[in-house]
Amino acid sequence: METKNRLDRVTDSIFGQAASDADEQTTVAPVSDDWGGRGRDAVMRIPVSVQIVIGSVRMPISKIVGLTRGSIIPLDRKVGDLVDVVVNDRRVARGEVIALDEDAGKFAIAVREVISSGES
Repeated sequence: METKNRLDRVTDSIFGQAASDADEQTTVAPVSDDWGGRGRDAVMRIPVSVQIVIGSVRMPISKIVGLTRGSIIPLDRKVGDLVDVVVNDRRVARGEVIALDEDAGKFAIAVREVISSGES
């Protein structure tokens, strides 16, 4: 049951509450338990766009056009602030940038907060 609740929270975050509301208003013929399991598995394999947003800034086009190699763009966040995890243009979590593999110089995001659909 907990897994179903977590799946509902994630899908609400990704697709919005409107999708859940639409489902509640639509009459759907019952499906067998077998299809439900396969359908859920199929949904879990759907690729989505995931972006990690470290910050943002609004700039006039004149400054964007003037950017050159070495230009510095100040962002709205400080070093150490949590970054946003965005799935299909919806913020679903916030996390901390961490070193994943020191030898290869790779990094990752450690999720620190999961955002409910009403908060994004």
